Amino acid sequence: MPTPIGHALGGIAAGAAVAGRGNHRWLGSHPWLILSVWALCGVLPDVDFLVGGHRGLTHTLGAVAGVGCVTAILARRRPLLWLAATAAYSTHLLLDWLGADDAAPLGLMALWPFADAYYLSPYSLFPAVCRHVSSVGCRVDLVEAVVWEVLILGPTAALAVWLRRRQRTDPRVNPLRPD
Repeated sequence: MPTPIGHALGGIAAGAAVAGRGNHRWLGSHPWLILSVWALCGVLPDVDFLVGGHRGLTHTLGAVAGVGCVTAILARRRPLLWLAATAAYSTHLLLDWLGADDAAPLGLMALWPFADAYYLSPYSLFPAVCRHVSSVGCRVDLVEAVVWEVLILGPTAALAVWLRRRQRTDPRVNPLRPD
């Protein structure tokens, strides 16, 4: 399962790709703030660590739908924002599904409320994350996992952000901007 850094990069990539240029005036002129929102959406499902369980209800399609509904309530008349927040949150499920898992139950309950089964991809793109950070071997494994995630997800997030910035500055992409 990816680390929070991998999940944040996935959230940034999806949020920036879906929201694109969008209308984010509610955030002011701070582009890093909107990227932080997408990163937070990507990491948010792991809030279940605080209540003891992991890969339960926050790692399901039901939670994805819930995020979409809450975003729709909080940001009325901004459907692009709903989609971007939902996509950023969804990356967490996808990345966990693609990650190796060594803690029972294996996988995640992605299809809840439709099914209670746990799902895990037969192909692991990300290594299992060690949770015993007191050992040196675990720390080395975590550093290797983060480097791998940055190599895989970093370019994707950078490309999404670059395309978003290009949309803001290229007059051909913005039909509302005068020539």
